Amino acid sequence: MLAGHYKSKKSNNLLMLLCFLFPAIILIISFPSICQGYEKVAVLYFTDNSKFDSGGFFSFWPFSVIFGSGQKREKWELSSGFRDMLNEKLTESGYDIIEPAYIDKILKETKKGNLKELAGKLDADIIIIGNVKKFEQHRTRASSQGPTQLNPSDSISMVTMGGLGGFFYSATVKTHVMMYDNSGEEIENSNFDSKKDLKDFYMGVGPLTYHRGDSKEEKEDLEKRSPIVDYKKLDVMKFGGDEFKNETLFGAATMDVMEQIANKIGENLTPTEIANVNGKIIYVGTGDRLKENEVYINIGAGDGVKPGMRLGVYIEELKLTDPDSGKELGIVPEEKIGAIKITKIETEHLSIAEIVEKIKQIERGNVVKRE
Repeated sequence: MLAGHYKSKKSNNLLMLLCFLFPAIILIISFPSICQGYEKVAVLYFTDNSKFDSGGFFSFWPFSVIFGSGQKREKWELSSGFRDMLNEKLTESGYDIIEPAYIDKILKETKKGNLKELAGKLDADIIIIGNVKKFEQHRTRASSQGPTQLNPSDSISMVTMGGLGGFFYSATVKTHVMMYDNSGEEIENSNFDSKKDLKDFYMGVGPLTYHRGDSKEEKEDLEKRSPIVDYKKLDVMKFGGDEFKNETLFGAATMDVMEQIANKIGENLTPTEIANVNGKIIYVGTGDRLKENEVYINIGAGDGVKPGMRLGVYIEELKLTDPDSGKELGIVPEEKIGAIKITKIETEHLSIAEIVEKIKQIERGNVVKRE
């Protein structure tokens, strides 16, 4: 009787234990699928069908052919440039980007057109293929009175025969993007485009016009506030750099397209949470162990940072105290002096970063954190 009671009690205890563990067992079984995250993105490539000749496209033909431009041109590779800019945007948005070099290697090893096999090898949740359909900047001549002609010394100024005159600029970027899930099934097939006019770039500036009698100082101030549209300057500018992204009509339109693509990806995938990292610069390159535009920072994989992540560089806030009384007198607020982009993760708490923005001298001990 006692043995039976003991056996019954033991069975009840086992049943209660199973009831308690069952939800946990289900959670463990489903854990891989829950933690999959839908955040690994592989941007395979962008084809360039824009017919944009970036190798000196902006030079004035036929004079550039006859006399030469006298300056080194920066060839804009739109195929790689668009992929790099989209990867940068997606990294900033919190997605786990698969490195282009690794993608190119796997592409060579995979049968063409087999997206399911490719997604499996890349361990990608989404695959992106893009096409640059249009990439151009138009310049329209305008005058309120009489004919106008181009001033040879300045491609963005106008000489008028009375009244008002000037050039109106507009940049257009059009892309077509296809997205596939990890089974190779198409989940998106869309066009993304953007058109940026000079009047849209800086609110209130309006079309770039010059008035008869304007002072030299006024003209210089207008140029400073306006985007870079001068063909000669664009011709030597690096595609995708901070100057291109922040100070040109081309950059404004391209960044807008990247934002649209990232938003569309967000409708299908969930980005990982962006780490709220805080660290310091511990070594500034001098050309010996690191390049002069590189730094070591004391944060790495264990702190949630990834290659491509951009961080601001700051001088710490300074508390001022009276040397005699010790009384706090005030605080000098922190000051942003630049920005870095992580290029390589070394260890759990060590990374190499490239200086991409420099307002003041960046030194050892400066704080780095999300902008």
